[in-house]
Amino acid sequence: MKSEELNIVAGLQNGNEETYILMFREYYVALCAYSRKYVGRKDVAEEIVSEVFFKIWENRATLKITSSVKAYLFQAVCNNSLYYLRQLKKEESIEDYFSDTSFENIGFVTSPDDEKEASILLDDMSNRIEEVVNQLPKQQQIAFRLKRFEGKKNKEVAEEMGISIKTVEMHLSKAMFTLRNQLKDYLPTFLLFILLK
Repeated sequence: MKSEELNIVAGLQNGNEETYILMFREYYVALCAYSRKYVGRKDVAEEIVSEVFFKIWENRATLKITSSVKAYLFQAVCNNSLYYLRQLKKEESIEDYFSDTSFENIGFVTSPDDEKEASILLDDMSNRIEEVVNQLPKQQQIAFRLKRFEGKKNKEVAEEMGISIKTVEMHLSKAMFTLRNQLKDYLPTFLLFILLK
């Protein structure tokens, strides 16, 4: 395993929130696209991937990754996607599930452009977040960037900006309220929860 991946695992085991957020931002979209190739539905794929990330955080203290982080995540999503389909088959509802066209069902054929598409989607989301952050009032923008983009603690942000911690908290609260309103129809709820909480 590469040194940067060892750092990710160590960060997760130590409960480092910024490490978790970075991993989420790096892999979420690609994992959703991957799961969707199995389960055929965007909403179900997002639920499966979200559950994988929740479980990783929930069990972070005992997390063991011997392969690469990327391989671990994709294997976990694959296992959960297949488990979901096995449960459907057991309930004899799998035919009804895939005949339902109201959830943008797709087949199981994979495309070599999947990862490229996922990368474009992630870039698009990152650009949209950047656009909204750029529209924030100056103090809110600075506080948000220091906190979420540079991973500083509230105390460090306060010291750097020369203001009180309470004022930092006020700026962050207002910034995140604006971001939630501006992005609520654009980003998945779970992504908003992770990036803006």
